[in-house]
Amino acid sequence: MVIIKKIELSIDLTRPADELTEAIITTMEFFPGRQLEILQQVDHRVGEMFAALKQKEESELEVVGSSEKQ
Repeated sequence: MVIIKKIELSIDLTRPADELTEAIITTMEFFPGRQLEILQQVDHRVGEMFAALKQKEESELEVVGSSEKQ
């Protein structure tokens, strides 16, 4: 039989960065020896999200800039 461990987190949405960091740290305590692997995966996903948001923001700025020139 597979035992599934679960944790529940309560996150204060007025401090999203601090709370997400604490959630990651808390979760990592359950995976000794795998922290580097897990953090690399998180880093990759966050990097992808960052790149997509940055690209979207830059293209929105280009649209605003070109419409101001007209």
